[in-house]
Amino acid sequence: MSPDGGPTDAMRIALVSPYSWSYPGGVTRHVKALAGQFQDQGNYVRVLAPFDPAGRKSSMLHRGAKPQPVEIPEHFVSLGRTVGLAANGAVSNLSITALGFSTLLHELHTRRYDVVHIHEPVAPLVGWVAAERTQLPLVGTFHTYSDDPLPNRIANLFGARQVLSRLHVRIAVSEAAAWTGRRWFGGEYRIIPNGVHVDPHRLVRAASRRSGDRLRIVFVGQPVERKGLPVLLRAFQQLQEQIPIDLVMVGPSPDDLPPSVRGQPHVRVLGKVDDDTKHREVEQADVLCAPSLGGESFGMVLTEAFAAGTPAVASDIAGYRDVVRDGVNGVLVPPADAWALAQTLRKLWAQPQRLALMSRTAAVDAERFAWPGVAASVIAAYHDAIAIHGTTARRRPPRFRTMLAKTSSPTATLNQPTPPPQPTPGVQHAYGGRHRRNLAGGVSAIDTRRPMSA
Repeated sequence: MSPDGGPTDAMRIALVSPYSWSYPGGVTRHVKALAGQFQDQGNYVRVLAPFDPAGRKSSMLHRGAKPQPVEIPEHFVSLGRTVGLAANGAVSNLSITALGFSTLLHELHTRRYDVVHIHEPVAPLVGWVAAERTQLPLVGTFHTYSDDPLPNRIANLFGARQVLSRLHVRIAVSEAAAWTGRRWFGGEYRIIPNGVHVDPHRLVRAASRRSGDRLRIVFVGQPVERKGLPVLLRAFQQLQEQIPIDLVMVGPSPDDLPPSVRGQPHVRVLGKVDDDTKHREVEQADVLCAPSLGGESFGMVLTEAFAAGTPAVASDIAGYRDVVRDGVNGVLVPPADAWALAQTLRKLWAQPQRLALMSRTAAVDAERFAWPGVAASVIAAYHDAIAIHGTTARRRPPRFRTMLAKTSSPTATLNQPTPPPQPTPGVQHAYGGRHRRNLAGGVSAIDTRRPMSA
């Protein structure tokens, strides 16, 4: 038996996340599910992440947003409070406190972990501290897609490429995330997607689906610019004159919507809901609509829809292309094009047999992303990292404090060359105009460009 009462052959795993546990997003959900899978296998797991308690201070630090009432698991180690910072078209809640960093290092230095798995290692500064100050086997999962050179070049000026070179294995959740990592930080990446909980009865339910007398559309996402909700609202307004249609929105509140949409008889605005409610609404919909404008590395909402037997109509953007097979388990449409989105939804309404076939295919495709398979691939990455750590002598790069000092002068900052784009290595696969920020006033900002056809 181990000192903690677990079996001696169990792995000791530290899952490190830079994002607040009480402001959950895609990365937090990924880490939570992964921890559950590992614990079910008998491993010793600790999740190291920030946590913001309820109260006025948390709201002040996060632009008025309140932390969600979430359960704190026994295996959770808090890294203190976070601050909400705008990044990649959304708000990232990141730890920047000395207390959080000292707690992180104390945990990593005293618990005798077999492997440290850093999620979003580029995000400041939790992942940097864990990678730079730890002599353990290191695995990093890159969750983000970004083609913006400014933040990535700034990160490299402060030493990101050197710090990330300490990772023994790099994982990307999609080809889009791997492209981002290769372009800005070099290295090789194995693709292991975000997982989804798959109901074994989903195929039976998908096969028994029957079209109703109205097209039921569900939107799931935050009311932020990059999610493209104004595009969907504009398409919905057009479709109301063409076909019987219902729209359910999970995530946005009535205050996030324009007055012309609030209170309509065929629109339901649910705001933030629990997972059971979200799953039920997605399962009852004919189609999930994901009209994001960009900045998506994967789209967990898409695989969650597939697991419910619901096909998706999504923007044809990097990240979503890795999940949606156009015309098979969903349809891809040009981003920011309300007219094309409306046309696609109208055609699906007119083709119930095609919609039913996509529903069944989506339910089958969900198995590609089932958590047991994802967790097994991650465990394999852990074993590879441990082997590399034990056999490869790695030169320790300078600590990023020193690198910060070196880039403090104007000359050092301006004259440092931009790293050239990296050649695309063989990817290891674990699996076969600007829009307004205020959604309430943003619907009219979408130019549909073409009239609806009859």
